[in-house]
Amino acid sequence: MQGKKQNTFFTEKMYANEIGLDINEDVLKRIYNTNITGTDRRPIEFFFVSDNIDKILDLQNYLKQKFEDYIELKIQPYKNLYELSGTTDPIQMNLESVNKWNQLMWDAGYEFDCKLDGWQVGH
Repeated sequence: MQGKKQNTFFTEKMYANEIGLDINEDVLKRIYNTNITGTDRRPIEFFFVSDNIDKILDLQNYLKQKFEDYIELKIQPYKNLYELSGTTDPIQMNLESVNKWNQLMWDAGYEFDCKLDGWQVGH
């Protein structure tokens, strides 16, 4: 990230300390209670937030280019912020795959000063 401006919304400290991959195991356990198994593949709905529309637009463009199978990439106001929501292509519902995807999205969000604010799996 050479020449990158300092993040003002999703700070380096937050990036280093708040990913919370340990939470994914609990989320997956709840998902497994809905007759989904670790070998099943499901799309993940995700949410990013930022304080600046240009940052969220840049992230949206990046995701469209990098992940062509992601759909419904929509931006809307969210409280006093901006939210980008979207849906991934189907991802295997095991901890390794979900953590790998979570780390990719965390890193992409940081690159554009947008924080991954959550994810969920529909049924």
